[in-house]
Amino acid sequence: MAILTASGRAALAAAIKEQTLHLALGEGDPLWDTTLAISTHFVQGPDSAGVIELGVQHLADIRVTSLDDQIEYALDVDYSANAREGVLRRLPASRIPEGGEVTVHFKVSHPPEPIGQTALLREVGRRVIDEVHFVASDPEGEIVVPTGRYRLSTEPTNHLFIRVRFDFEDASTSIVREQGLFVGTQTDPDLPIGQKFFVPAQITDPGILLVLQNSVPIVRQPSTRETFEFVVTF
Repeated sequence: MAILTASGRAALAAAIKEQTLHLALGEGDPLWDTTLAISTHFVQGPDSAGVIELGVQHLADIRVTSLDDQIEYALDVDYSANAREGVLRRLPASRIPEGGEVTVHFKVSHPPEPIGQTALLREVGRRVIDEVHFVASDPEGEIVVPTGRYRLSTEPTNHLFIRVRFDFEDASTSIVREQGLFVGTQTDPDLPIGQKFFVPAQITDPGILLVLQNSVPIVRQPSTRETFEFVVTF
């Protein structure tokens, strides 16, 4: 069986390193990382003791209470919850009255990144990457990112360290919930030479989405310069 060797992965990283890379910022779904409360009732069905479909997926911190909030019902005793699908079911021995109204309290989490996604949901702009370096995994390395510690390498490796700093005015009023690393972006040729940040209307070809990350909300402000650092492994 053919395999992609370590040197082959380093060659892929080297090829990407030579390209112009952009980090795009997006607002994602405004519901991500918000807390909601919905008052409704369990809909009776022929094969169940009642179902609530919230119409929202990837939930966390689910609580079900009476409408007056005086009674908090117990998970897996009074009801079951499919947090991924946003579906609750009333259990047969539940204290919740049949057809009775309840209030469902929950937080909407940002979802896992889909492997087939090719664009951000709501892009607000992208900036040319400032630095790209080969790095090697090293428990004592000077570069620290969520995936581990690394040190700079003079030889090609299958790890690329990416750093970009957004300027004060870049997407300065946006709430950022998604970041995407793009290769092959083409921008309007009539724009000023040396321009680094581009809004969607200035992009003629977005290129290929190489890396996607959904994050907790980042509130951009004209008084801050956001820096993003991460390692891409091939």
